[in-house]
Amino acid sequence: MHSWLVLALVSGIVLGFFDIFRKMATQKVSLINVLAFYSMFSFLLLAYDYKNALNMDFSIFPMIFLKAVIIYFCWILGFLAFKHLPISIVSPLKTLTPLFTIIFGITLLGESLSLLQGIGFIIIIAAYYMLGKNGKNEIKGFLKNKYLYLMVLSAFLSSLSGLIDKIALKTINSGQMQFWFMFLLMIFYTTTFFVTSYREHKRIVIGFDYTILLTSLAIVLSDRLYFIAVAMPTSQISVIMPIRFISVFISVILGGIIFKEQNLGGKMLGICNMLIGVLLIFLG
Repeated sequence: MHSWLVLALVSGIVLGFFDIFRKMATQKVSLINVLAFYSMFSFLLLAYDYKNALNMDFSIFPMIFLKAVIIYFCWILGFLAFKHLPISIVSPLKTLTPLFTIIFGITLLGESLSLLQGIGFIIIIAAYYMLGKNGKNEIKGFLKNKYLYLMVLSAFLSSLSGLIDKIALKTINSGQMQFWFMFLLMIFYTTTFFVTSYREHKRIVIGFDYTILLTSLAIVLSDRLYFIAVAMPTSQISVIMPIRFISVFISVILGGIIFKEQNLGGKMLGICNMLIGVLLIFLG
């Protein structure tokens, strides 16, 4: 087996644990507290690459700043959804990102939709219908649940961030992007944390749980393995991306068991269809 395939597989598995850890963290500590410490720990894990970061072409910095602003809201919405919805329902919604990416590619970059991508698009929509039927039995007013739409909006913003990556990484390398992007998020989230904490309590109230550190370790490790795999000369992005979506299986099966969620078997059928759709999109 190619080494980049192994790296992509491990990256996806670790990403699944990231979803589990972030749900655990938001159940124990306030959301903005989690995001402040999460971004801080994540930046500290990347800080060793400062020499590479300082050698960046800073004409691209406004684009990184825009990406950080987008992800600031993206993560707040996504973490809120993970906090309030069953992980076996909210985690599969991440597969909406490639659908939005296709729409952006067609409308903004002038790309065309292949037959395979069109079929994959339809399969994913049908799979979400199946997931919705299962979700109605677990969540009252499933289609009216605001957190469902917050996760959809989070996936939309994530795909917009991916579009910026596609443009910016032609000029800078992934290490430079990760360093400055996480540095900005650390500033944004810690500032928000201190302001909101003081406003609510008239003092700074800090909450911490070990799951915040595990969340940071998981996302940094997953992203780094992904970037290493993509950088390998023989790697194929059309194979790597679908493999990474194994994270959905990890978070739904293991997370569903940990959080004692219902009807995991029925949900898995819909998730398998989603992943087939994602595979067709990338193969197309």
